[in-house]
Amino acid sequence: MPQPLLTVGLATALVQTIDFSANILSENHAIYPSSDGASPDNHTVLRDITNNFHRLSFRISENDAKRRGAEKKNAKLSEAEQHLLKLSDELRELVDPLRDAFLHVQPRGSYSDPKWGSAREALLTVWKEKDITNLLKKLKNVKKEVDTTLLFALRQHLDQSTEKGVLMTSVHDPKTHHWERWQIDAINSIHTNAWKPKNRKHVEEFSKHVDALVLAENKAHFCREVFAHLHFVEQDDRLQSISTPHEGSFDWVLDPRHEKQASLLKWLGDTSGKNLFWMTGKPGCGKSTLMKHLFRNERLFPQLEEWSGQLPGFLTGCFLWNCGNELQKSSIGLLNTLLYETLQDMIYGPYKQDPGIVPWLFNDRWNQFLSYGGGLNPFTLPELRAAFDLLISDASKKFLFMIDGLDEIEEGPSTLLDIFLTAAQRENVKMCVSSRKAPIFQQAFNGCPSLEVDRYTRGGILSCVLYAFDQNDTMFSIPAEDSDGTEERAIINMIVEKSAGVFLWASLATEILLQDVKETDDVATIRARVDALPFDVKDLIAYIVDSLDIQQLEQAARLIRLLEAHGYPNLLPLCFAADVDTTSGLAAEARPLTSLEVLTTIDDMRNLLKFKCKTLLAIFEAGPMDEARSDKVDLKNFRVNYMHRCIRDFLRSETIRGRVKEATHYDALNTDENWANAHLWTLKTLTPRNDNMPIWDALTNCIEYALRLEAASKCIRLTYLDEVSAALTHHLSIYLLADMDFPPGATVQSFLDIAVLLNLSGYVAIKTDKAADRKEIRHAMDYAKDVRKVIDAGGEEKWLGKRAMLREAYSSSSPPELAALLEYHTKSVRFSTQKPFVELPEWV
Repeated sequence: MPQPLLTVGLATALVQTIDFSANILSENHAIYPSSDGASPDNHTVLRDITNNFHRLSFRISENDAKRRGAEKKNAKLSEAEQHLLKLSDELRELVDPLRDAFLHVQPRGSYSDPKWGSAREALLTVWKEKDITNLLKKLKNVKKEVDTTLLFALRQHLDQSTEKGVLMTSVHDPKTHHWERWQIDAINSIHTNAWKPKNRKHVEEFSKHVDALVLAENKAHFCREVFAHLHFVEQDDRLQSISTPHEGSFDWVLDPRHEKQASLLKWLGDTSGKNLFWMTGKPGCGKSTLMKHLFRNERLFPQLEEWSGQLPGFLTGCFLWNCGNELQKSSIGLLNTLLYETLQDMIYGPYKQDPGIVPWLFNDRWNQFLSYGGGLNPFTLPELRAAFDLLISDASKKFLFMIDGLDEIEEGPSTLLDIFLTAAQRENVKMCVSSRKAPIFQQAFNGCPSLEVDRYTRGGILSCVLYAFDQNDTMFSIPAEDSDGTEERAIINMIVEKSAGVFLWASLATEILLQDVKETDDVATIRARVDALPFDVKDLIAYIVDSLDIQQLEQAARLIRLLEAHGYPNLLPLCFAADVDTTSGLAAEARPLTSLEVLTTIDDMRNLLKFKCKTLLAIFEAGPMDEARSDKVDLKNFRVNYMHRCIRDFLRSETIRGRVKEATHYDALNTDENWANAHLWTLKTLTPRNDNMPIWDALTNCIEYALRLEAASKCIRLTYLDEVSAALTHHLSIYLLADMDFPPGATVQSFLDIAVLLNLSGYVAIKTDKAADRKEIRHAMDYAKDVRKVIDAGGEEKWLGKRAMLREAYSSSSPPELAALLEYHTKSVRFSTQKPFVELPEWV
């Protein structure tokens, strides 16, 4: 990066803060209503204003730290940098009271109060008119000084570059940071107009360029926030976790020699207006595997180019998963994925669309952001629908959307069917969707081109069975009298025929046969086992469950309970949760696991899933799509889930649940104890990831489960939380705080800081009473006060997430006697003050 960029960064942060402050203080700056004319409530506006102040303050501090850090390393700061640091201190003194005033106003802005027309109206409930006028004048003066200083820095850089013969050229690559693009354009303007920092008119002209930079930075931040809301961690998990099809299994679908199968290829290039293609078939027949095989397959592109002609085309997909988390099986998650992937491709792909398309698609939110820092809350379904419709309304672009598993939607497919059928009426949109043969889909897609997948999967199933048997050392090395291979081949054919085109049936049947085969078996015995297998998938699953002995059933039921209680867990935490000793984490050493320990733990889980649970549950790898795979295994990409939705649906049925409960200790398992132990193990064995210690989630997961257990037993989990505290102390002693993902606002020093912040009243009372350190308690109180400003200003969802018990504790009122006790222990001399009495809760 060119040297002045550090100066540009701090100047941008300062001007953003000044502009935002001046806008909300202005008489004419109204609160932007949504397109339906409804104004946001007072509470939301005030929360968003304070949240934006915290964000801007953090940006200034971040840039300040870089310069002050450079100064400490004996790197001489330029005159411009030194002056900007001085101005940042001045601005903080002006803006901090303004931010605190809006925090003070928040309790007055209840939902039921009449709505304020502007932020200034709200501020006037605690400030006087002259206070606002004086502040506006001071902000204007600081803005002028920042502009002058930045012009001075760029003028100086221009003069030095001219002496060296270095010319600045304009850049238009969207991947180039907008600071760099702006800097080059600004220096070119300075050179062309011969602007000088001592000329008032020159500074005023340059100030317009600075305003353009601030607008670009606001757009960039808005885009980042939109993408952050559209994206979710598990977005590509289903696509990645679907097994790659066995070689040749689905080549038929792209073979133009087969008239029926080639209908997909014809449809891709067709311009007749039949723009929706339906992949259907029996459950488990391989629809998802086929859709993965087709998704971004280069063999589709020639036909797609026939359809798109000279217009740019975008191919986006979503693979829904009913066994996944909430977003993986919802309409909101689907539209999030389609919008995110398409916009990423538009802006950063070969087409290089202007990022301004994001504010255009979400215009209401963009105007709310400019108005009061709002518009950054999670999207609603109507908003996503409107943005999607607007996106595809651009007839200068062609869109192909591939959606797998419409029947996987938890809330039902009606909404999606309306969206997709409407979209497919556009000449520039094609939809390739898959689902089971439910009546709702048969009616909706009547007359659309379609393909019944199970009618064409026999060859693929045969290849998979042959491959599985070939990998088994025992199968068909079994001697048979006068055998010429006919009997062996007949068994394979029987499996293929009984599968009736369903890969899932063939996979389960093959697996159970391979597990049961012994060297003492003969061909006739194996044939009898195949003959005994039920034809239907559900009946086969029931057959497998019935074949489990009591120990296997107990272990399978235990894992299923743990899976259902947590929902879509990572592999290693589930390994910890499966430990029958729910106190093992208390004695565990705080250190990363060795490679051997990790591999041994995972191998034990693999064997448990395969041989004890008969592959009803499976390990899935869901790595990032666009990153090159390395030899190093990243455990966060491995999750455990049901082998298939059919298995989950069967095991969730009332009949099978009743049978399992009768045969096992199904209801006796306290899954909260297991997962509390697992999260403690996870916290203790944390390792840095990409120079960052992901400690916050692990820490708050431990606290969430400690609170769950406390609510159930009415006892504080003191021993457990003390181990959490020890693990945190261990990490703080090794890793830099800057590399840990704690909420901004203050520096954490001990677990007591976190306990006071999150309002763990019982634990705090016990620790304060047992061992009170004055400085530690004072720091915890100050830490909680400072960080709560950040969290309360709109950060609750980010930092507390969906942890219900933690959020309840955080939002509850701390007992006044506890607050008094904390204040008592912070005093250096307490002879004349009576110690407040706090009734300590029971603990274990």
